[in-house]
Amino acid sequence: MNKFESYYADKFEFKNLDLSLSRIDNALKEAGFSEKNLGRIIHIAGTNGKGSTSYFLYQMLQLSGYKTALFTSPHILKINERISYNLSDISDDDMDNIFTQYQDLIIKNNLSYFEAVFFISALYFASKSPDFTILETGLGGRFDATNTNLINNKLCIITSMGQDHTAYLGNNIYSIINEKLGILRDNSILVLAYNKSFVLEYIKKTVKNEIKFIEKDMIVNDKDYPYPYNENYTTSSYIYTYLLNHKFKYNSKLKLPPCRMEKIGNIILDGSHNMPGILKIKETWKKQNISAVIFTVTNDRNIENTATVLKQVSPNLIVTTLPDNIRSIDEYSSNSITFIKSPIDALKYAENHFKGTIVVTGSFYLCAYIKEYINGSRNEV
Repeated sequence: MNKFESYYADKFEFKNLDLSLSRIDNALKEAGFSEKNLGRIIHIAGTNGKGSTSYFLYQMLQLSGYKTALFTSPHILKINERISYNLSDISDDDMDNIFTQYQDLIIKNNLSYFEAVFFISALYFASKSPDFTILETGLGGRFDATNTNLINNKLCIITSMGQDHTAYLGNNIYSIINEKLGILRDNSILVLAYNKSFVLEYIKKTVKNEIKFIEKDMIVNDKDYPYPYNENYTTSSYIYTYLLNHKFKYNSKLKLPPCRMEKIGNIILDGSHNMPGILKIKETWKKQNISAVIFTVTNDRNIENTATVLKQVSPNLIVTTLPDNIRSIDEYSSNSITFIKSPIDALKYAENHFKGTIVVTGSFYLCAYIKEYINGSRNEV
């Protein structure tokens, strides 16, 4: 672990979560941060599609010769993945140097895990003076650290909307939309990805900002970017054209972020941590002759609802846990679903009992855990 990870090892991302911008605002101000050093800023919120939309746009800009920075979450294998510049993750040395230099400020302002990662990324990117900086929100928008009051000149993007993190954002879809809209400033232009019509109509009535929206007939139909990633690719392409006044022209397939439709042998890693995402997983894989599905949910999710949807992908469902994760379910009992506590044992069981393609979904951390095991970087427990 680098020094940041060592310091935050027992603090966790969702532990004692206190939604406020005062801590990150104060820390950045005391560090002398200025948004002018980030170039053109693109701020992306939404329930689903944030990660792939951000990553597509990141590649488009960098491949077109622009110095580009990306802050994203969650990470799959290592925290450094969240802070990326010109398609390279921040090094342990650079992360340690910034953390060490500003550790007193981080402690003084009692920055949470997520706030501290973003704080380091903002200072790191500012030192690079990129042409473009892409910021993906972690949770919601209004009180997300990326929405610091020290960043106001930005193009705002909202991707597909649905209900997620209801414990923090509210149970009502409109309250959740309002939280995402919290990233807007009075002068912001909003690009709204393709959404259900009621979402668009509500946003039109709610905000006074100029809105540019992706319509259904604009969505590309490309085998390289199957549903739902064709929607996110379309949004990224639109943003690129808006920023540069010309279409993206590069004869190479762009990569998806890790653990999105990622195939390793007969295993497909396709994480999605909320119900709107699980519904899209169902649409992607329900006709693909999947032999089994391994999944897990955090303890604030409804496991029966998730299972009901995933049974349409395969009748062979295996529920597992997230080792050493305080948000993991501990156990589960069902006559129609197999529960195996260890993710590695769950994978072995699926491979021994069901021949064919196995989908691993639910938490991205489960996908990461399985990926590490497959790649030989995680030992059996």
